[in-house]
Amino acid sequence: MTLREKIFKTFSVTIREINTHGGPEKFFEKYPVGGIYYGEADVLRDENGIEIGTQFDFDKLNECKKYAKNRLWVCADFAAVRGQTVLADNQRSLGASKNLDDAYKWGKTLGMQMNDKGIDMILGPSIDMCFDPLMYLMAISDDPKLVASIYRQVVKGIQEQGVCATVKHFPGLGTYFVNMHIGPGSNKLPFDKWMETYGYTYKEMFKEDVMSVMTTHVSLKSYDNEFTDGFYPIATYSKKLTTDLLKGELGFKGAVITDALIMGGNATGDLVKETVQAFKAGADILLWPPVEAAEEIERQILSGEIPMSRLDDALERIERMEKFRLDALENKTYDTPDPEYVDQVKLDCIRHGMCMLRNNIGLLPISNEQVKKILIVDATDEDKVSSYLLKDELENRGFTADVKRDIYDVPSRVCWQNDIDALQAQYDLVIFNVNAFFVAQWSVPHMLIWASHLFDKKKKLIVNYGSPYFATEYFPEDPTFIEMNTTPSKETVKMLADAILGDIELTGESILNK
Repeated sequence: MTLREKIFKTFSVTIREINTHGGPEKFFEKYPVGGIYYGEADVLRDENGIEIGTQFDFDKLNECKKYAKNRLWVCADFAAVRGQTVLADNQRSLGASKNLDDAYKWGKTLGMQMNDKGIDMILGPSIDMCFDPLMYLMAISDDPKLVASIYRQVVKGIQEQGVCATVKHFPGLGTYFVNMHIGPGSNKLPFDKWMETYGYTYKEMFKEDVMSVMTTHVSLKSYDNEFTDGFYPIATYSKKLTTDLLKGELGFKGAVITDALIMGGNATGDLVKETVQAFKAGADILLWPPVEAAEEIERQILSGEIPMSRLDDALERIERMEKFRLDALENKTYDTPDPEYVDQVKLDCIRHGMCMLRNNIGLLPISNEQVKKILIVDATDEDKVSSYLLKDELENRGFTADVKRDIYDVPSRVCWQNDIDALQAQYDLVIFNVNAFFVAQWSVPHMLIWASHLFDKKKKLIVNYGSPYFATEYFPEDPTFIEMNTTPSKETVKMLADAILGDIELTGESILNK
């Protein structure tokens, strides 16, 4: 390979970058990048139907593979097995069930999903911990031993399917409220405490020989405190964090991939400069870089500003990962992707992670003899979708159910006690359906959390799909509370209805319990 080709092997680009430079055929003729990011959610297109985001159709992925000069390394956050129906997230369920068999099987299903689409590397799992209860992330615990035991099994399950797992987000989210998608984050722990928590979990992942670690746009000033231009350096740019700590002190032998280089927590306005700095800091795979950065990296290698050993280190780590993947494909050391198996594992994980957080006054289970009319108050960010699913489930079981979002559909009246009293008098049970992950902005769902405190506790049930850390922060006095620890879907709502009626027992434990 030429020097330019070697540098491009570290680049993992978006479909937007490819289309900006003429589409797959023209792009790969000029830019021999090593990898591509695949995403299959809602595809954002321009007026000509050209993809302008990060998502694209599976057929387009195969088109990119066709025109790539060398084997194209594909990474993804998520991809569904064709024929799969259950798409709910299960990460929080694992923290509530604490079931190592579920964790392994969940990892296995992730590997199956990747293999079905020909994806080499999954950008997960997230092994972050929640030390700030108001964080937006889906952490399963603040206990490093629990986190390590669960995620070692997840990594094992993924990699036994021949897919490279990536643990993230180094040096760790969960101690600081700022979302690194929007602005630079920070890990606030003293370094000795960091080593006992985040450092411990990463070293445990290395025992499972995880193939990759993702760094993110978060600083750790207790280790790298070179305050410059008003900031402590984020891991993306920090040689101390990426090379000295992660690769050196912690002994990581795999490939380091950056978090997306277009995020607000990273952006300085010069994407080329940012990409070069991330490479210099020790990143082996650059996620979503501009291709123009390769020319500047080449210039700095030839001038000696970047030592050739930095590129050699990146290529050796990438090749180690490629060997793992290609050996698995050649020897077929993986299972055939099975949508029925994936669906069943996901449902099992969800069921095992559902938690009866409180049933202090014996309100549950309900029956048709005791309860006739039910009010579902929609305090969600997805605007009634899961609330109407619950309404349908309850009505199928003989109840009368109504959904309201603004109580009287007049937000300014939402928290007046006399209005609430008049409303709740019409119902035997009031269910507050909640799925927020952080409460900050003044909005309808968050106003309804306020209103929930004014309802009669003897007929009120809180159902929370969102942050499990909210229970003690925003609902400390509510005696009846179900923690779902998953994403609302037709399947999860059916399980909820089963639990409310007592048809299933909820065996999950609160994530708040140590």
